Amino acid sequence: MPAPREQTVARIEIELTRLARVLEAVRRHRNYPIEPAQYLHLCILNAEGPRTVASLAARLLLDASTVTRQIAAMEAAGLVARAPHPTDSRSHLVAPTALGLARAEEMRAGRRARVAELIADWPEADRADLARLLERLSLGLIGQIEHSLADSG
Repeated sequence: MPAPREQTVARIEIELTRLARVLEAVRRHRNYPIEPAQYLHLCILNAEGPRTVASLAARLLLDASTVTRQIAAMEAAGLVARAPHPTDSRSHLVAPTALGLARAEEMRAGRRARVAELIADWPEADRADLARLLERLSLGLIGQIEHSLADSG
């Protein structure tokens, strides 16, 4: 019989696998106002201000070419606008448009309503624990990726 720690790790691994699968299924069956990747870009740009594609890519731990394609599609849809960088003539700053912010807020409101409904009957302490532990897990994963990128680059 595996040790309790191994059993817990195995349980977490399977639940993360299940969660990833369920979230992908939800994404396919929801009629979101924008793509999830676009939502994340808009949230960062709204919270942190205009950024270059390179800095947005670094912030998202993505390749710059991926973000360039995503931003081009968002610009074509009117969700973001590019402006010349004030101190670097080789680059542009990307900023959300009013339409982009409105679509992001529409998506945020819908997602938060669904989460609130999902955990409506949970005690507040459990909700707070879930938020804290998810943040800890996310930051840990980000740290691992950043460490891996630093080692390979």
